[in-house]
Amino acid sequence: MTALYRMEELSDVFVDACLRDAAGRLLFLSCYGRDTSIQQLFSAFSLPTSQGGLESFRLRDPGNRSHPVEVGEADRLNKLTGRLPRDNLFGNLAHAWVYDPRLCEADYANRVAWLVDRQEALQGDLLEQRIWGLYKQLSPVPLLDHWMGSLMSRTRDEAVSSLGEQSDYQPLGNLSAYRIQLQDGFLDTVSMLVREGVLTLQ
Repeated sequence: MTALYRMEELSDVFVDACLRDAAGRLLFLSCYGRDTSIQQLFSAFSLPTSQGGLESFRLRDPGNRSHPVEVGEADRLNKLTGRLPRDNLFGNLAHAWVYDPRLCEADYANRVAWLVDRQEALQGDLLEQRIWGLYKQLSPVPLLDHWMGSLMSRTRDEAVSSLGEQSDYQPLGNLSAYRIQLQDGFLDTVSMLVREGVLTLQ
């Protein structure tokens, strides 16, 4: 069963997953609560602190550890809500998702994309294949699939970063996240490997 985190500022809202960037700002939040509690949360993101708004909040895990989350610019966040079946164990509950749209939309100008999924879906060969898919999506030149091993071995360390890997803000819940950015020298690396005969048509 997925562990739930209690939101200290709104005791009727419970969270099963949260992502923060390297500065602790909110990227993704999955939470549950009554309709009124969820709407109160949405309002708190938009209101100034003098009117009960939240610039930050804390999530307390089952081990009683507290995890800080900065809201940042609330108008950058998208919100979705759904409703659990009424016959569930906890009664009439809403499920809400708050997320930064950058997680869903590739930034082609800066060659940046995000890969977010359940931890078990981002492991081993499947993880590498999905990262390679984003390489091909972001690359300004076509990439052949048999180039994957050679090209990623040369560029992966600088192009792929795991969210929270070297940060105090680890993903909370059953989530993993990776940021993929093809650096300015990516095309030079491709050209060099082609000249060296490492990347071939066959």
